[in-house]
Amino acid sequence: MQKRISFPGDAGAPPFYPGSIVMISAVDGRGRADICTVGAWSLVNGAPRLFGIAMCARSSGTSYWKRYTTTCIEETGEFVINIPDVTLQRAWELCGSVSLAQQPDVDKFELAGLTAVRAARVGAPLIDECPVNIECRVHSRLTLPTHDWIVGEPVAFHTAAALANEEKTFDWERAPRWRD
Repeated sequence: MQKRISFPGDAGAPPFYPGSIVMISAVDGRGRADICTVGAWSLVNGAPRLFGIAMCARSSGTSYWKRYTTTCIEETGEFVINIPDVTLQRAWELCGSVSLAQQPDVDKFELAGLTAVRAARVGAPLIDECPVNIECRVHSRLTLPTHDWIVGEPVAFHTAAALANEEKTFDWERAPRWRD
């Protein structure tokens, strides 16, 4: 396969997203909900299980500015990783292109046609249309030039019954892994 090579800083260097798209929901200290589309997230530790998300935390040029969802996480220490399926592409594109930091009067749930559902353990809402939701509390944070790598410890998992096999709760501890 023929490939084009480019280096960081080259004109036309493509962005690289190491994982799938997720939608992070959070609430600010007053209870106002927000959603941010995130392309860099990962399981970062096995025991205890920890997930990391890259959240834009500082302004740098026209592409990077602090997302309101980052402010929400700072104020409450909680967030939900909502894993969408492909039917939600329009919703994640809308949520990724609108920021409450720049457009404070927008309700992203309404804009994207999404349903906010009360979480079991955190104040941030779940996105009902996403087949998997992971409620997290902030464990730690790594400050980087434009983004912060926010590590969350899951406190509850929600999995669509069709994925969880016969409408029982999905057993994440027994889920297949690369290595046990």
